[in-house]
Amino acid sequence: MTYEIETQKGFDGWRAESVAVLGETPEGTRKLELTTSKARGGIAAHVTVSIYKDCDSGFSSKTTEIFGDFRKSNIAPTPCKRVTEKAILEVHEKALLQMGDLIAEATEFYRTKNREAA
Repeated sequence: MTYEIETQKGFDGWRAESVAVLGETPEGTRKLELTTSKARGGIAAHVTVSIYKDCDSGFSSKTTEIFGDFRKSNIAPTPCKRVTEKAILEVHEKALLQMGDLIAEATEFYRTKNREAA
């Protein structure tokens, strides 16, 4: 499967992000975000899961349960001296190769969490 890659340069340097929809919940749409950015000694990706909800005012909100939602870091760590857009994209594409496994891992995480809550 292919994922759209969005790059941007912020105050802390270049970053790339891809998003996959995990499913609908009563609160909103659960999405997995793969983000690649500068890390200690180079570049690495991390994954977080949040729930996106459209508000009545036309805005959308993103909520995450601290210590309760799926999160994984240090994906495809790569040493790098200069963090350029090209370097970020190369590492992000390596991390995207693991996206299927990450989606499966996150899906199982929430399946287990829901089973334990019931």
